[in-house]
Amino acid sequence: MPDNVNVPDRTSKVARIAPVAGVFVVLAALGLSVNAGRLGFDLAGGRLLEAGSLSEVWSAYLAGWHAVDGGTASAAPAALAVLGTFGAVFTPHGFVSLLMIADAPLAGVSAFFATRRLPVQPWVRAVIAAAYGLLPAATAAGSQGRLDVVAAHILLPPVIAGIAGVLADPGQRWLHSSSLCALGLALLGAFSPLAHLLALAGLVVGFVVLPSPAPLLKRAASVVIVVLVPLALLMPWPTVLVNHPALVLHGLSGPGDPVTAVDLAGLDPGGAGAWPAGLALLLAAVIAFAVRPSRAAGAGLAVVVLGIAGLLVVRLVEVAPLQGGPVSPGFAGVPLLVIGAGLLWIVLSACRGPVGKPFLAGGAVLLVALAVGVVVAGSGGPLHSGGGPALAQDQADELARTGRSVLVLDAGDAPALQTGGRMPRFGDEQLAVSAATPARLAGWQDALTDPEPGRTRAALSGAAASGALFVVLPAGADPRPIVTMAGDLASSVAPTSDGRPVLRLLEPGGQVVLIPPGVARQAVTAQAPTSTLGVTPVDAQLPDVRVRVSEGVPGRLLVLAAEQEDGWRAQVDGKPVPIVPAWGHQVAVAVPTTQAEVTLEHPSTLRDVLLLVQIAAALFTLLTAVPTRLREPRPLEPTAEPAHS
Repeated sequence: MPDNVNVPDRTSKVARIAPVAGVFVVLAALGLSVNAGRLGFDLAGGRLLEAGSLSEVWSAYLAGWHAVDGGTASAAPAALAVLGTFGAVFTPHGFVSLLMIADAPLAGVSAFFATRRLPVQPWVRAVIAAAYGLLPAATAAGSQGRLDVVAAHILLPPVIAGIAGVLADPGQRWLHSSSLCALGLALLGAFSPLAHLLALAGLVVGFVVLPSPAPLLKRAASVVIVVLVPLALLMPWPTVLVNHPALVLHGLSGPGDPVTAVDLAGLDPGGAGAWPAGLALLLAAVIAFAVRPSRAAGAGLAVVVLGIAGLLVVRLVEVAPLQGGPVSPGFAGVPLLVIGAGLLWIVLSACRGPVGKPFLAGGAVLLVALAVGVVVAGSGGPLHSGGGPALAQDQADELARTGRSVLVLDAGDAPALQTGGRMPRFGDEQLAVSAATPARLAGWQDALTDPEPGRTRAALSGAAASGALFVVLPAGADPRPIVTMAGDLASSVAPTSDGRPVLRLLEPGGQVVLIPPGVARQAVTAQAPTSTLGVTPVDAQLPDVRVRVSEGVPGRLLVLAAEQEDGWRAQVDGKPVPIVPAWGHQVAVAVPTTQAEVTLEHPSTLRDVLLLVQIAAALFTLLTAVPTRLREPRPLEPTAEPAHS
């Protein structure tokens, strides 16, 4: 007997690990070199806002009311729950930064494992996976700080593989595979609603059109799980998407930049950080199909068609951004990623079985072309390390202590943001605000970036009445004209960490204020106060307010720094009273002349129910996603043969 019978075959293990390790090492080295100027766990800039601490992320996700743009009861994006879960190890923003820097190697490894069931040599799969990691749309998304597209880049391959498995044959472990596919689709949908819809469209069309040897009932049950479970896992976020389709077309990172047809053909979505190197992939797919056509390429072609349909919708259907701004098309990153995945699937289908040197040489040329595009443009863009703009420490402390808000203005078409108790964070821009809020904030921004005495004074007074304490002006703006024409309303204070001017509003204000009859008459007829004489801040916090007012003259109003929207309830001494609009948009209630207890609240019962649905769906998914050992038939025991003499 040889001595090495029980020795593990280490050569075979190394051979299995080497391809995926090569993909990770090569793409990681390229990613580190391209991002050398912005390495760190505090990336920000472009479309990326800081995510905040772990407690801030979970508080924002679970809150029923958000002090953003005057206040809204909109559900927070489900991406916050994902960041809160994975951020428990790296901190949420550290996890975000890791995704932005390690996007290429993570996506490459994801694509390699997603193709493991295909009859293709491992090293060929490694080349295709590396090409997927270097797609121009992903490079542009990383440079521009578009976290939603980066997450879609990483999650797309396993989702496509999962859907293909459900459509082909779910197998005996159909519940396990369907739950895993649903979990992946939910993660994808948390960051990119558009990718979620495209995946569902492909799943439903494939179920109707494609034949399968699996029983129809099993396939139908798998499809139902993949369709419905992700929606339950994302609750209550889908309710926002239904009412505000701009979030589907623009995604979490907002509208796209101008782009030419040549750029789109080269899988370049436009903007900084990309180069149309995808033309090489398009050429490679055409050549691969022409040289070795096969029926297996039909699946890749279907994915390409699905991506083209998504691209047409995103670029041709122009909508206004969720929080204001001009009507714009969406960012083409996600559809181009789908198209790129389909083209690589076509190339992969031509590589089944043994491949010759021409195919290997073509793969090398394709990788070089995509890598050149990453090196040429990948280091550009507004993404940077060092975090976003921060107020001076004493200003930040006062903002957190008082709960008042900061109004952050930006140059160009970027909308203003007003956030309570802190600077803007990731997720604020995805909250659905009241219909009149974008126009009001845009008016304040115009009045403060192009000062004129009447408009500027009205904007400062209106911002103070809405609870603002600080105003951050755009980079390079001069605060002196504002201070000169409205020195009694605002003063210049220490700038932000990146040098942007900051104004402190001087009029009395707070989360809740009691205003006298003279000012109250203005509040119900005007948009901004001309006098704040007698305005008294009240020690109370939003959204649930319970205060006791003393005896006083008739005509007083208790005004909240909260937008008037459906759901607010007011009571005086336990009896319901009507909400009075103050300054055209804020919640207020008339105060009686006698001593009374005034209560205002914004219940979130429906949201709480939807969160329970989400928890139930999460438990179902986790329990069914765990694979169970199938019982195998026991082999028959061999019968003893009679001994022969």
